[in-house]
Amino acid sequence: MARILYGVMGDARGHVNRARIIAREMPQHDFLFIGGDKVHDLETDGYRVEDVPMGSTYYANNRVDIRATFTNAIRVFVRSNPVIERVARIIERFDPHLILTDYEFFTPLAARRLGRFCVSLDHQHVITRCRYDVPDGQTMSRLLTATIIEKLYSNASHFMMVSFFQLPPSDPATAEVFPAIIRREITGLTPGIGDHVLVYQTSPTFRRLFPVLEELESRFVIYGMGEFPDRKNLQFKKISREGFLRDLASCRYVIANGGHNVLSEALYLGKPVFSFPIANAYEQFINSYFLFKFGFGDYSVEAVPAAGRLREFELRLDDCRREISRNNFFGNDLVCKRLERFIDSP
Repeated sequence: MARILYGVMGDARGHVNRARIIAREMPQHDFLFIGGDKVHDLETDGYRVEDVPMGSTYYANNRVDIRATFTNAIRVFVRSNPVIERVARIIERFDPHLILTDYEFFTPLAARRLGRFCVSLDHQHVITRCRYDVPDGQTMSRLLTATIIEKLYSNASHFMMVSFFQLPPSDPATAEVFPAIIRREITGLTPGIGDHVLVYQTSPTFRRLFPVLEELESRFVIYGMGEFPDRKNLQFKKISREGFLRDLASCRYVIANGGHNVLSEALYLGKPVFSFPIANAYEQFINSYFLFKFGFGDYSVEAVPAAGRLREFELRLDDCRREISRNNFFGNDLVCKRLERFIDSP
């Protein structure tokens, strides 16, 4: 049994869910988590969590609120030295065989201060540690996002990136790319192709899409927008893990934002995706962009696309399914084997 100290960004459940999956895939080891906010969800699973502040990303009107995000980051990071010292003491007491960070600020800095090896395991670093051509019109957005990642979240010794799209790492000696991390609840499903489209969105402004969906012939099952009376071809459902997974496994395709976990799980189940990335969130844009480039789906940066755009997408569903079937979206085993090698000899 090895001791693993795991720093996790807690402002979104994607990071926490990925950390939970890794811990469950490696039950023979002892995990201690470092993080704030949603990282404490791991305590309900029986894991120990040491609380630290974090630089959250704030959203408003389906876009990143740059001012609020920057203000919060300044408030957290200008007072970082005492927190780094506290995390360093935690590392010394716990004496881990492996130190991991999933986009968490303090853990790799504390590890570096102690001269300890630290592995970054996340998706965000595909933006800065992989080779690709920046999409037209995204130069400034990419520069802003890459600067934040490099200045705040790139203090690890080695970078493991999980992604549903495979890009070549810029420096293979210090960076590796693996398929996505998928929940076992997803891998246990038997997918089929039903008569409905699954819509998963949480932004209130997305309600402007409802009249567009009503123009289409498909039936839409909608999660994350609240409970409303069903109307025409729209069915609204409250969040239910069992119900959501059942509807995801049996849908024709998925409409979602550009979050990596949701897209990865849909693709694992063979579902084409039409994505609406959150404005100013370059990571979501790049996910949506490569969703299209690799032939797995399509995307729109318009607040409300024309109904014809979705009709055209529906004509290409079989082509998308063929491309999806040619790819591997399950990286759990590969990632855990690599982590075991780090434990044996970093």
